[in-house]
Amino acid sequence: MKTKLLSLAFIVSAFMFNTNTNAQTTLAPGDIAVFWNQADTPDSFAFVTFVDIVAGTGIYFTDCGTTTLADGFRMPACTEGAVKYTAPSGGLSAGDIIQYVDGAAGPDFAPYSDSRITGSLGLATSGDQVVVFQDATSAAGGTNAGNTPTYLFVIHNASTLFTGDPSDSNETSLPFGLTDTGLPRTALGVGAGPGVDVEFDNTVYTGSYTFTTIEDAKIALTDPANYYGSNPNPPGLDATYDAAVAAIPAALTITTLSTNELGLNASVTLFPNPSNGLITIKSEGVALESMQVADINGRIVSTIDLEGATQDKEINLTNALTSGLYLVTIRSNDASITKKLIIQ
Repeated sequence: MKTKLLSLAFIVSAFMFNTNTNAQTTLAPGDIAVFWNQADTPDSFAFVTFVDIVAGTGIYFTDCGTTTLADGFRMPACTEGAVKYTAPSGGLSAGDIIQYVDGAAGPDFAPYSDSRITGSLGLATSGDQVVVFQDATSAAGGTNAGNTPTYLFVIHNASTLFTGDPSDSNETSLPFGLTDTGLPRTALGVGAGPGVDVEFDNTVYTGSYTFTTIEDAKIALTDPANYYGSNPNPPGLDATYDAAVAAIPAALTITTLSTNELGLNASVTLFPNPSNGLITIKSEGVALESMQVADINGRIVSTIDLEGATQDKEINLTNALTSGLYLVTIRSNDASITKKLIIQ
């Protein structure tokens, strides 16, 4: 609570996962990232989508802390509030950037509450987080999202680690299904140090917004080394912070997105599918560098070096995967593509 007065890797389309008749987009961890988190008045944040998002898709943002459980918002009901973003007519394209500024957020944001999350969103200047989630029962969103969350991303200004007590309104544990190690990551700790409540009031990404691929953007925007923290109340008291916020564009610039995505998609196939774990990646002359397998919660379960293969490559995943649905991301030097894999 307030204490003082934008496809490629992990593209999860409605075709793959969503049975909703309105075909809103079911998102996976890491499909979006929050890269600006301001607790000083006015409360503000910005997020970027790394996938296309269909109109009507609902995404929730809260500063409620979580436990490590799947329905992990703290109990009894968190009183820190939430807002729901609904993708507008025309939807969003991979790379689009959306800003929320308290009092001037626009019609696509609306206050949200349910039996698990009550109150009004208010970021604490003594350290706080923005947790992003979707209603697991409906990609459009419902009336009980706080009890059925799919966590997508978290940015945390109170520490560089996620070891806080979620019963403290300024702290959080690592939300279920997210990771704060490696790059890209889905949990971003950008506080002033590893201790509890070693905080910044405000943090913002300071790197470039121009990338060769969406995958490059995901790595840069989730790297804590690319963030600047500030405590003086904005604006006008920290020129570095003010300049970084002013530099936030309306969208990322991706220089090779369309060409590389279409080329790799046409050149790479994965079979048999469904499979018992023995699969073949067929490449029609494209040098493939790596393969990463994630479950539907975004957890990486297998990473394989494809060693520049330009022809069929047999992969044995029988000991790595159990029955279920997985996302296989295949990368070349300058592109990546994600395919659905069913293990029987």
